[in-house]
Amino acid sequence: MGGAVSVENAEIIYVAEDGSIGLTEPFAARFENDMPFDIKRPVVTRKHETLIKENWSAICQGTSAFDAVKHLTPTKFFYRTFYNILFEMAPSLRPIFRSSMTVQGKSLAGIIKTLATVING
Repeated sequence: MGGAVSVENAEIIYVAEDGSIGLTEPFAARFENDMPFDIKRPVVTRKHETLIKENWSAICQGTSAFDAVKHLTPTKFFYRTFYNILFEMAPSLRPIFRSSMTVQGKSLAGIIKTLATVING
């Protein structure tokens, strides 16, 4: 997975022998007490890699559900839809997100874009 990941001086991200990508133990430990759910060590596996590859480029181009007049960009449509569904399914998570949804959405899109870049090498 992803030739774009450098393992030299890797303080935040590691790449396991099976190709999965995760947060290093020391980095993740700094945030463990702040994690509101039971995913203390998030990992992107080969299965996730396939899903990201199959879907991210389609999201960036705009799917049939995307309406340019309403959402302006496919990425904005993605993160608005993502957070609307997230908060509908788990309203208790809403207070965790204190910054504006635009800022939060751009951060989410940036993280996924970075993952897609790492995966695609």
